[in-house]
Amino acid sequence: MVVMDVWTACFVDSKYSMMPEEVARLTSAYQEIGLDVNLQDLHTEDEIIAACGHTDVLLCNGNPPISRKVLKSLPDVKVVQRFGIGVNSVDLEAAAEYGVVVLNQPGISVQELSVHTTGLILDLLRNITYYDRGIRQGEWRKAKGIPCPPLQDEVLGLYGFGATSRLLYRIFHDGFGVKKIIACDPYLKKEDLPAYDVELVSFDELLRQSDILSIHVHLNKETYHSFDYEAFRKMKTSAVIINIARGGVICEPDLIRALQEGLIRGAGLDVYETEPLPTDSPLIRMDNVVLSCHSAFLGVNSRRLLHRQLIEQMRQIIQENSISRIPVANKGVISKIPAFQII
Repeated sequence: MVVMDVWTACFVDSKYSMMPEEVARLTSAYQEIGLDVNLQDLHTEDEIIAACGHTDVLLCNGNPPISRKVLKSLPDVKVVQRFGIGVNSVDLEAAAEYGVVVLNQPGISVQELSVHTTGLILDLLRNITYYDRGIRQGEWRKAKGIPCPPLQDEVLGLYGFGATSRLLYRIFHDGFGVKKIIACDPYLKKEDLPAYDVELVSFDELLRQSDILSIHVHLNKETYHSFDYEAFRKMKTSAVIINIARGGVICEPDLIRALQEGLIRGAGLDVYETEPLPTDSPLIRMDNVVLSCHSAFLGVNSRRLLHRQLIEQMRQIIQENSISRIPVANKGVISKIPAFQII
């Protein structure tokens, strides 16, 4: 198809977690569908405003601040395209108000996220990193780790029961034979889950019952600091908590205090309130904590799927004047964009 109109895009954070060759391939693919991309490495609202004037699309690989101030200052922006699931760095209400479509990538990295979560859980329960650290420090910690109870008897608690949680359910229920899996998700009812032997519980019950508590929710006003000191006080002292969602769901100082006081056994973390994790964080020096650097999403297949999905979303907009409803994160904008066909 011959593209008559060329759109412009500002790739706000093109150096974030992507190799230069990946950026080059993606930029070339955007160019082929009629999107002229300006590569930037911006971190603040003012930097974005100064560099992205008169652009149609903001491309966001990480979580740059696409705030009300930014959106108000860039009146030509029509689309914000996030390269992942989370949109906590975008002011969705302001975007809808200004008629800006915010696209995310639902379903991306589901397998990678669930497998990485499994790795963190098994690492903590089997003391793998604890033993590894000891050997590297010249300590032979043979059988000094906390004995692991039978995995099938542990209660797996899931905070949020979306695509990643459901695959994690299959891994632990069908694979490891875990007998009891509970979930806290206020947007679901039991009749919505005929294929899953999962018990929907309140947040307090999730805290009280879980031996393994894994977080799989978006970061928003409802979930921000869900896990504070009082929440940790309600958990079992033998419990472990896993977070591959967003750092702000956990109040990090309260988690550190809970670990220091023995309120919970351990934590497996891929995300943090401040990234990179500060080098003076007590989490780094704790033997009952396993850390990875916001990389649970990474995988060969997920990268390929993500790039295809990004290009197809923009191709529909530029070449067909249409927008798929599913990836629109701010559904309130749909009534304000009559120029586009919603499919």
